Amino acid sequence: METTVDRAFIRRAVELGDLNAVRVALYQQTHDPELAALPVAAKLTERDREVLVTKAVDWLEVNAGPGMPEEPSPTELRALMDMATGEEMSDLEFEARRDIPAFRPFPWYAQWSKARPELPEGFKAVVIGSGFSGLAMGIQFELLGIPYLVLDRQPEPGGTWSINRYPGIRVDTASITYEFSFEKNHPWTEYYAQGPEVRTYLEHIAKKYGVLANTRFGHTLQSATFDESRNLWQLDVTSPDGAETVEANILVNALGTFTNPRLPQFEGQDGFGGQVVHPSQWPHDLDATGKRVAVIGNGSTGVQMVSPIAEKAEHVYVFQRTPQWISPREKYGAEVETEVRWLLDSFPGYWHWWRYMSVAGLFGTHGFLVPDEEWQAGGGTFNPMSDKLRDDLTAYIRAQTEGRQDLVDRLVPDYAPFSRRPVVDNGWYRALTSDNVDLVTEPITRLTESGVETADGVVHDVDLIVTATGFDVVKYLWPARYAGREGLDVQEFWAPDGPRAYLGMMVPNFPNMFVLYGPNSQPLSGGTSLPMWYVIWASYVGQLVVRLLEDDASSVEVTLDAYERYNKALDAESSKLLLLQDYGAPEKNYYVNEFGRLQVNAPWYGPDFHRMCTQVAWDDLEIS
Repeated sequence: METTVDRAFIRRAVELGDLNAVRVALYQQTHDPELAALPVAAKLTERDREVLVTKAVDWLEVNAGPGMPEEPSPTELRALMDMATGEEMSDLEFEARRDIPAFRPFPWYAQWSKARPELPEGFKAVVIGSGFSGLAMGIQFELLGIPYLVLDRQPEPGGTWSINRYPGIRVDTASITYEFSFEKNHPWTEYYAQGPEVRTYLEHIAKKYGVLANTRFGHTLQSATFDESRNLWQLDVTSPDGAETVEANILVNALGTFTNPRLPQFEGQDGFGGQVVHPSQWPHDLDATGKRVAVIGNGSTGVQMVSPIAEKAEHVYVFQRTPQWISPREKYGAEVETEVRWLLDSFPGYWHWWRYMSVAGLFGTHGFLVPDEEWQAGGGTFNPMSDKLRDDLTAYIRAQTEGRQDLVDRLVPDYAPFSRRPVVDNGWYRALTSDNVDLVTEPITRLTESGVETADGVVHDVDLIVTATGFDVVKYLWPARYAGREGLDVQEFWAPDGPRAYLGMMVPNFPNMFVLYGPNSQPLSGGTSLPMWYVIWASYVGQLVVRLLEDDASSVEVTLDAYERYNKALDAESSKLLLLQDYGAPEKNYYVNEFGRLQVNAPWYGPDFHRMCTQVAWDDLEIS
């Protein structure tokens, strides 16, 4: 059925859209001072709202059409960004955020400082992994014209999105932010894309930007050894054709954090008569219809899958060890309306500013992580932001469980929100009120032939057990063996207190080797999504490789002094944050390792970490 784009259609499109993005995109086109005088959407009066909507509809009736505006001057861009949020930003924040609207063709990526030099004969980079970060790195090498090879043990690109195919899988950040900024206005069909659509997107990126042609699938890295005499990495790889040796001048590990599934072993597991499945190993033909199912775990994966499984299963037992703060997301699970798709395709600038506003809500999240001693002295629990969020989420739990006190008492956590990875509600709370779903909080003691036995002696009879128990996120660069200078084993180097890296990317005595999404690299706050960080980290590697080749050098590595200094500062900064405070329940948090140290996250305020990863501190590096 053909869509009629008349004034009523355009008005629906504008009203369904993000009014902050509408206002800024329209102002960028018209410079209408009345638009500049309007407040942000949350503060619009009914009259203000009508003025904005009418002006947008009037303009679009005459001017709607394809196209994207060029990047404004820095002064104008900053003014537009301030207008979008209603707040002025610092110079540091502007530099970190200026590419979020993605006006430039390839934001953040490194370039040659002069003409591309002639490369040494046989020079090659190798990237391990073809998920988001591996693709980001491959595209950086494409842009620089550096020969490279991507090795991946899976049969297709996608990383964690390739291996995870369980019911209900989808992104938990808005699709428009869970994308690369160089691929403009991708036509996502849902506000929060499902797994198959994300896989299709990554396959599209790999093919369009040339990475697929340089990728070998079914190739598993067994060991990587640095040859000091030639400044080369020798990679021992298994492939469909058998064992291979691949040499690399530059080695980039883009393995990701969610690589090695945590597979629990329960007493009596071998005698269980049903099926035990980890979500990352979900069989393509597994159907829960008519089954009695146990879902162990209530992190992001467990929460996503319970509702769709419960719709088909005879009965579902949800085993919760630690309560989670689980938040709603507007339009989670909803399709992008035809009108909004038209707005994205026909309103120049709207995509850029909707993208910016979709991230802007994260700008202030650092405030949730820092304690307020004055607030606590006055009777507050942690700080005003945190305590209000706790109250709001507690009210949400009550509403979703229809006020059932037996559920509320077991579901409200005793630690602060943002202590752990935020979880998005996929109808999980509501599912717990269904007649065929039971919440079980007694500890599991063993598996029997027929099901799961808990500490109270009850056996929950099931046909299928889903172990939504997550991943061993501390196993960076695992299970391959990495040997640096003088045969130094990276796992032995990390043994005293867990994996560490400089900027999450470099380890001393491992020259020409980088880790993307490595130890302490996931930003905690500051307002940029992970795909943006993948490009930023790939650009950092790009800057170092450019310097290496322009200086006719063959080796680059972080100094031991810089590595130790950086990690000492990192530990000091981490100690200030909620995640390591008693009220943050560090013993229940996979972000904190067995040594009590923050392991996954970068503790810095996002714009500070952005500066560290984009403005190279050359004195911290040794280039020869």
